[in-house]
Amino acid sequence: MQQEKFLVVDDDEVMRASLSAYFEKYGVECDVAASAFEARQLLEAGHYDLVTVDVVMPGESGIELTRWIKAEKKHLPVILLTALDEAADTVVGLEVGADDYVSKPFDFRVLLARAKAVLRRYERPLIEEIAAKPVFSVKGRVIEFQGQEHRLSASEFVFIEALIEANGEPVSRELLFQKIFERSWGPEDRAIDNMVARLRHKIEQGSEAPRLIITVRHKGYMIPEGVFTVLK
Repeated sequence: MQQEKFLVVDDDEVMRASLSAYFEKYGVECDVAASAFEARQLLEAGHYDLVTVDVVMPGESGIELTRWIKAEKKHLPVILLTALDEAADTVVGLEVGADDYVSKPFDFRVLLARAKAVLRRYERPLIEEIAAKPVFSVKGRVIEFQGQEHRLSASEFVFIEALIEANGEPVSRELLFQKIFERSWGPEDRAIDNMVARLRHKIEQGSEAPRLIITVRHKGYMIPEGVFTVLK
């Protein structure tokens, strides 16, 4: 099962700690940032499924951070956390691309439910957008992308082959691990995740919107139909 990962951006230490603890209680991995500057550093260094952003923070505001996220991280959802008297800021935030907002004070259950709803809205359009554009050819253990050929290792080939054979359906980590390593997978084993990271870096230079291998939350990994052509 793919564990979701959120970033909580808020200058209030108690709010950061409380939100991250609540998310983690419900199986969401969570990082925190006390400022837009810290958030940028974390976003540039790692992958997140969703960001919650406090509108009013010292220095760079949550609105400015949201504008940057939407310019640099096309497929990263943002939920704004706003006070009741910040209606104008909320409108601006939505105009610069925020996906939703929750007014303070709020029930943590409501925020988590809104986050899950936003993630569901993102998943299907992204798969459809990627699937509409064939961009890879696969011949034996060689993948060609944008005029560059990339030779796969034996384990990478088994991984790609398993996803191709799934015909656009997600394949779980457990099954992928068993096919590649011929032994049982444990939830702490990151071998499959590390392989995905290597392949994305090798073929697509670590793109924020990968086209070859995409993550399907709670189900595993997939290559959408139409993305690749298999050459004999």
